Amino acid sequence: MEEEGLPVSWRGAGDKAGGWARLARRRVPLLRWLPTYDRVSALADLVAGITLGLTLVPQSIAYASLANLPVQYGLYSSFVGTMLYVVLGTVKEVSIGPTSLMALFTLQICRGLPVEFVVLLTFLSGCVVLIMGLLRLGFLVELISPSVTSGFTSATAIIIVAAQLKGLLGLSFTAESVGDNIRLIVTKWDDIRYADCALGAVCCTVLLLLRKLKDVRVRSPRVGRALWLVSISRNALVVLAASSFAYLTHHPNQPLFKLSGRVEPGLPRLSVPPFSASVDNSTVTFVDMVQQLGSAVIMLPIVMVLANIAIAKAFCAGGRVDATQEMVTLGLCNMAGALVHAMPTCGAFTRSAVSHSSGVRTPAAGLYSGIITLLALIFLTQYFYFIPKACLSSVLICAVIFMVDVRSVARLWRRDRRELAVLALTFCVSIVRTVELAVLAGAVASLAVLLRQLMRPDIQLHCIKTAHGEAVRVRPAQGLVYVNGELVARRLLAAAARAAPRPVLLDCAHLAMLDYAAMQVLERLIKKLKADEQLLIMYNVAEQLVARFELLEGVERRGLRATSAAEALASVAAAQLPAGEDSAALLAPAEPEPDALQP
Repeated sequence: MEEEGLPVSWRGAGDKAGGWARLARRRVPLLRWLPTYDRVSALADLVAGITLGLTLVPQSIAYASLANLPVQYGLYSSFVGTMLYVVLGTVKEVSIGPTSLMALFTLQICRGLPVEFVVLLTFLSGCVVLIMGLLRLGFLVELISPSVTSGFTSATAIIIVAAQLKGLLGLSFTAESVGDNIRLIVTKWDDIRYADCALGAVCCTVLLLLRKLKDVRVRSPRVGRALWLVSISRNALVVLAASSFAYLTHHPNQPLFKLSGRVEPGLPRLSVPPFSASVDNSTVTFVDMVQQLGSAVIMLPIVMVLANIAIAKAFCAGGRVDATQEMVTLGLCNMAGALVHAMPTCGAFTRSAVSHSSGVRTPAAGLYSGIITLLALIFLTQYFYFIPKACLSSVLICAVIFMVDVRSVARLWRRDRRELAVLALTFCVSIVRTVELAVLAGAVASLAVLLRQLMRPDIQLHCIKTAHGEAVRVRPAQGLVYVNGELVARRLLAAAARAAPRPVLLDCAHLAMLDYAAMQVLERLIKKLKADEQLLIMYNVAEQLVARFELLEGVERRGLRATSAAEALASVAAAQLPAGEDSAALLAPAEPEPDALQP
């Protein structure tokens, strides 16, 4: 039987050939969908790719401006990733390119440094992500809780809005924090350019109105499709209109608006990543550059992977994502992007949503959006000079303002205040310090909350009445490990002392872990209760933990597999009957409702 959709050149008669073919199809997803690619899919991808390109080009220009880079660097970052993802990507909606989060990271890490540092950061980030993928370290991303993600994305939106206010007001200054931006705006209030303010207000209004245009209900499908197309192309339309107006009203000696300025025309020069740079008329070595970048070389790739996998899960059918393949692809995209002077890139939710709503069929849509970016670099760079900075600031503000996650705050306030504290910590550290430090602080805080819950497990104490008399049931939650074993033992001994001489039942239904330290604690507990002539019976043990419980010295093994208190008591009592008696008669029916054990 032929392997489905596999090209003839990959089919082999032997197991070795078949293994190579399976490996190729797994690691080069293009081989899975290309053999069945048809005209309908090609047309759908063409429409989606063009639509995506109309979104990608103005966004890339705006994100380059956010990172304090020349406009062309945003476009350099927009075509390699999208094209490479066609071959290696697994989720058809994902579009690799510059994002607001990556641009903000780049600004904070490389502020005041030559562009060579940005390109090297892109290359090193790609190397780290590739290594994470090859070593299957995707589980590290799971250490960052949704509360941390919500906190730093919301803070990112606030930081970007604060940083772009100066563009809306026509001001020019350098600020490193939200507070600095607000302070300098107040200080320079008399220097506000009213033409830029008016243009920014118009652009923001139009962008927000066009955003809602796709939700207008109309009877005609064609009209609805046209409204939808105009809505998702709003960034390109607004940038085009503002640039045209700036071009028509431009006066060389007295420009009406602050403009983007000259843009380097043509395609980027292909070169290896810079391993040295010139700073203040002195040459900085590769080691010095890495030291200057610092912990960002590790933190940026983690955030990059987190964002990309989260987007992939949101759009992947069934929510199942090949995390290893996505990390390998993302790493290669950034490493290849560094060859054309790209800034760090990853997937963007807004572009993925555009692809999804455009009816994309395969990752081939990225090929068309990449071509649009290349055409813009070749033919349109001379016109990028006239893009008003107020317009770019409007595009950025209207793109990120909806990233502020107010819903999560409301939900956590009702359901889990500890996770809300983690979100608040991440948000505040992002605003006051840096986003990468906030991610680290939030991850540590989340693990601390989890560790505290493990150290202070919920322990239920009940009196049990069965056909064999009364007993005390102790039901600890989560697991018995070194951080909570002594606490559980103390509470169990206290319950046993109050219930003596009744036996003590340890219900292990909720236990998922048992380490060596906890096993030692249980052995001491068994000896203590035996010395006090009190029976400790463990029951309802999960199958994977039975072997570990059987290793305990002095444990009563007959009750381990019992599923109820009555069955556990009956099994132990049956072992104490004289030979020949019927132990089945001791099995009690369903146990009654327990009474709470009073302290």
